[in-house]
Amino acid sequence: MIRHLHPTDSPGLLQFSQSSGRGETCTLVGALQGGPSGFPTVKYATIALSPRAWQSCWVEARRGRIDGVLRAGPRSGPQAWEVGELYLRNTKSELALDLLEQIAVPAGGAGAHRIFIRIPTNTDLLDYARKAGYVPIYRESVFVAETATTALSKLGIPDHPLQLRPRIEADDHALFKMHNTETPIEVRMKSGQTLNDWSASNERLSRKTGEWVLDLPNGEIGALIRRNSTRSGHTFTLNWATQAGSELPGLLAASLAESKDAQVSTIVPEYRPALSHLLVTLGFTEQTQYEIMVKPLAHQVTEAQKAFAAIS
Repeated sequence: MIRHLHPTDSPGLLQFSQSSGRGETCTLVGALQGGPSGFPTVKYATIALSPRAWQSCWVEARRGRIDGVLRAGPRSGPQAWEVGELYLRNTKSELALDLLEQIAVPAGGAGAHRIFIRIPTNTDLLDYARKAGYVPIYRESVFVAETATTALSKLGIPDHPLQLRPRIEADDHALFKMHNTETPIEVRMKSGQTLNDWSASNERLSRKTGEWVLDLPNGEIGALIRRNSTRSGHTFTLNWATQAGSELPGLLAASLAESKDAQVSTIVPEYRPALSHLLVTLGFTEQTQYEIMVKPLAHQVTEAQKAFAAIS
């Protein structure tokens, strides 16, 4: 059985770090920053001592020895959880099945409808995830450029600068409509089809992420740009409506704004090949591929049925 990380686990974390490999999963931010890394001992020792943070961490421990560490919790709302980090002792890869199965208990108890997970392709964890009830949703690729200078020079100066504005809370319904229009039905069926599900499953680049929208003449939203710049680099994501397809070069130029001379990275789902092709043309290279999977914890009732019930 798995249990929460405890303050008394701090010594065991050091021993675990010496026998564990790179992480098995990562978040959106982790994928954009280079993917799973080695076990961060200091980070988890700090978490173990935090009155709140340890509640999002679980360990598989036997006879006082830690064999696996998992960190999970809500994405942007309680309905959607995510396995953010998973580390295993090198000789205990089969424990992934137990950890991925048992995390469904606290997730369901907290009101989650589904658990997401991002796994590098061609790894053994994909098989364990399937056995634990996770199903593939789609594949995505990380694209990286050393700087945005070359890409911006190839894009040139747009014929007309795009008028973007900051995203506001009132945009959620229009953005959800764009999501429904541009996302394949197979993806939406597995990841959630209501506004609450969509909102809860959104991934953020950081708390300081800048979010910008493009308004269309008909009053609908044509695109959403999310970008974040730090000392280590510039990251962004871009989604757009079919009606704004001709503005893709300008949208990409806006996504690269404020990148300066830093490394730039973005992530593109497989069902948006136009962006992938444009990025490669501008000098970006595909770095890594990930499989996005989900484990459903609750099923919506699609049809009401009458039934008799005894009343005492």
